[in-house]
Amino acid sequence: MSNDTTYQNAPWSQPGEYDDPWDEMSAMHIYAFGTANYGTSAVGLNGPHRDELGWLPKNRIFTMAADGIGSRTLTMAPLEVPAASGPQLIRIPFDPADLFHYYTIEFRRKTGWSAGIPGDTVLLHEVRNGTPTLLRTGPGGGPTQSVNANGVQIGVNWVSGNAASVTVTTDVVNRCLQGYVWREARPGDLVCVTGATRSQVWADNAAAASRWVNGPYGPHTCVAGYVWREAYAGDHVCVTGTQRSQAAADNAAAASRRNPARLVFGPNSCVSGYVWRDGDQSDYVCVTGATRSQVLADNAAAASRWVNGPYGPHTCVAGYVWREAYAGDDVCVTGTQRSQAAADNAAGPGRVLRPAG
Repeated sequence: MSNDTTYQNAPWSQPGEYDDPWDEMSAMHIYAFGTANYGTSAVGLNGPHRDELGWLPKNRIFTMAADGIGSRTLTMAPLEVPAASGPQLIRIPFDPADLFHYYTIEFRRKTGWSAGIPGDTVLLHEVRNGTPTLLRTGPGGGPTQSVNANGVQIGVNWVSGNAASVTVTTDVVNRCLQGYVWREARPGDLVCVTGATRSQVWADNAAAASRWVNGPYGPHTCVAGYVWREAYAGDHVCVTGTQRSQAAADNAAAASRRNPARLVFGPNSCVSGYVWRDGDQSDYVCVTGATRSQVLADNAAAASRWVNGPYGPHTCVAGYVWREAYAGDDVCVTGTQRSQAAADNAAGPGRVLRPAG
């Protein structure tokens, strides 16, 4: 679908529905092309849908600001040319209340399954509740090449061959996780605290002058029963000892309450208590932490458990079998661990966190 609400594919469809012709999910409103033997082609899937299906390796997806850096210029590879270097999908989270609400950027080339598209282009989508919406320039317009909304700025710099350059800036690095707000003990105080703590801080700021006296520490010596808050260097607002301890605790916890982007893992996020197995870059099966540790240890030991044999150079030494966690997985493990991999595969869909909608 797209954000062009003037488009209606059929009398029964919703405005904007089926209006992403770069995506096979738009049914017959797609940029198809004729084939010699099989009639009209498909066009493939857009980036968010490929991500949902686990078709994009983790190291080809870049989540903006997950590393705490809020501005970057990135060179992307096309979805159609995985051999090219660079991320194939960029996620830009911006909504602390919904970690499944973000923008995506993808680069599409007029080749392969996309031979029918008008030309090489960068596409921007807004993903909400697992549904990607193509962002157009306006009614009947082409794909937008820029965004300036929700604290996010996106700009396409250039497209050339198997590379496209984009610049992204986001303020999500300074935003609080849901349930927290900036303390604002002074302008620029972006320590995240509860709403009740911020209200107390503002009340203490308003009462500051009434709690100061001239004394051995200058004109801002606190009256009896109060101490400097010390939420930041030079903070001489006088508060109770409990409130000073609260300020110190909030400062210590600041990093853990900030930047929702570091918690965004896309549509294959695991429910609490599980993590990706990470047998390879496309292994999104959710397992316990202990199982992942075992998988990583088995991967590290793989070469030491292979011998030349009737099944090729990756025949397992006596006592081991191929893990078979995914097609082509010839890491050698114990029979118990192969059974564990099969059980985790079967249970995997039930361990994936689903959007609220």
